[in-house]
Amino acid sequence: MARSTSPRLCYIDTSVIIKRMFDEADSIETRRQFEVARLEGFVFVASQLAELELSRFLHSKTGPEFTPHSRQARKQHALLGIQLVKLDSLTMKKAALFPFQHLGSLDSIHLSTAQIMRATHFLTRDRQLLRACDEVGIKTTFS
Repeated sequence: MARSTSPRLCYIDTSVIIKRMFDEADSIETRRQFEVARLEGFVFVASQLAELELSRFLHSKTGPEFTPHSRQARKQHALLGIQLVKLDSLTMKKAALFPFQHLGSLDSIHLSTAQIMRATHFLTRDRQLLRACDEVGIKTTFS
């Protein structure tokens, strides 16, 4: 009988997804982490909240290169290979119950989504989320 294995899930928050959209000094390391995880067989998930956060982030950008079409194209490219998880009442209830004073509302939603999806890893560039992941036992590196 073949043994069924669950996919290894890696939750990716918006701070990492944004780094996939732009060429900045630390974007290379972020992309490297993403590629290492992909090669190790991880499946990537994010809350649909990330799609909203990306849209709002892109709307804050100005310049001739930020047309409605280019904003949408950047967002779609950044979300490639990431399964978006719908928000539901369980996710919201769990997010409301975290006792961490240092964790804001949106970050609580990201963390609760990761826990509900049983993600073993969480990629973020946010220090408060890194701390919260450590407190709940979700790995934040692949080393």
